[in-house]
Amino acid sequence: NSVLIAGLIMIFVYIFILLEVIHRTLVAIFGSLVALFFFFLMHGGHTESISTLMLHMEWSTLGLLFGMMLLVGELSHTGVFEWCAVRLLVASKGSFNRLMILLCGLVGLSSAFLDNVTTMLLIAPVTIDMCNILGVDPRPYLIGEVLLSNVGGTATLIGDPPNIIIGSSFDEVGFVDFIINILPCIFFFCVPASLLLIVKIYKYYLTSEKMVALDVRQLKKTYQVYDEPRLLIAGTTTFFVILMFFLHPVHHKDTAWIALLGAFITIAFTNPHDVQDALRNHVEWDTLLFFAGLFVLVEVCAAMGLLQAIGDALASVIKAQPEENQMTIAITLILWVSAITSAFLDNIPYTATMIPVVKILADELPDTLNIKTLAWALSFGACLGGNGTLLGASANIVTAGISTSRGYGISFLNFLYPGMLVMIATVAIANIYMLVVYV
Repeated sequence: NSVLIAGLIMIFVYIFILLEVIHRTLVAIFGSLVALFFFFLMHGGHTESISTLMLHMEWSTLGLLFGMMLLVGELSHTGVFEWCAVRLLVASKGSFNRLMILLCGLVGLSSAFLDNVTTMLLIAPVTIDMCNILGVDPRPYLIGEVLLSNVGGTATLIGDPPNIIIGSSFDEVGFVDFIINILPCIFFFCVPASLLLIVKIYKYYLTSEKMVALDVRQLKKTYQVYDEPRLLIAGTTTFFVILMFFLHPVHHKDTAWIALLGAFITIAFTNPHDVQDALRNHVEWDTLLFFAGLFVLVEVCAAMGLLQAIGDALASVIKAQPEENQMTIAITLILWVSAITSAFLDNIPYTATMIPVVKILADELPDTLNIKTLAWALSFGACLGGNGTLLGASANIVTAGISTSRGYGISFLNFLYPGMLVMIATVAIANIYMLVVYV
């Protein structure tokens, strides 16, 4: 009964987000309250169970978002984003196709070595400013960028949260193992395929709009850095924050604390007497509240057994197969079930739930199943599946929030078509790659 109730709550939440009857933040909060109510009833009215549940919520993600929003907000008041936008326009040489490939390729590469939420917080304002200069809609570029961000983030241990969880949970898997096993498939096959698909999806948009004649000298004169002292402080802090993100495999400190420390140091030097201004203008509060509601909802549904039921069903199907087919079936099922589930549910709790399932499968069937191979299937599915819907990955929601705050709303349906196509294409490529390499 609890699994059924959790499933129904998730379905209704998605229906209301899809219909856009009310803001998705309100839908997420209301859905989480309904889920908490049923969870409370099923545990005999003991509030301790809810308190324990809150401890497992993704506070780290919220802290990272909050800190990076403040940092990016400070940078936005220096003119550096407009300066970067002009340089990208010059590099595009008057071609919208080249501009799309340039932006998406840059994001895909960056996301392999920097978490995709931070990447999009940094690149989205540049993209919007660039499109404002051209007088075109930034949404196709933003959607293309975030899709490549999720694809590129799959390549390394530090690129996407599910990979960090997998790397810390399996002794057999390390940073170099991801580069050897995952990165070739991502950069040689998935990234080029995604770029071609995005250009094809937005072909009409990219060819119908004509690039205006750009006066490069005038653009560089108009869009300059106008607050160099603030840029020096905020830029230096951001550089060291990103450097610490890169060094995460060495120091293992939570990225949220690094981002928060960097943000508070920056504000202490640039805006010491008006913290309210930074909190009011730099932070996307509706995005943070949406994340909070969604995290509570998914954690409650996981506690009610929804994710465990998916994992158990997956394990039973694999065990029922003949020995000679078990590896092929295990790779394919874990990959696609992970992708589809991660498209609709947050991939972080799903990954955490699936890790014990993968370990049990490898222990019970040691002659036919290799634990590292199953870990790669889980990584590919959980990360690439985040492209399936607007709610599939944290970077998607962050990008939609930034775009909406600048006057360009990205709806669930706007994202669904390109996101689902890229997800299906990249997961299919990963499936073929794994069967060729590991079976």
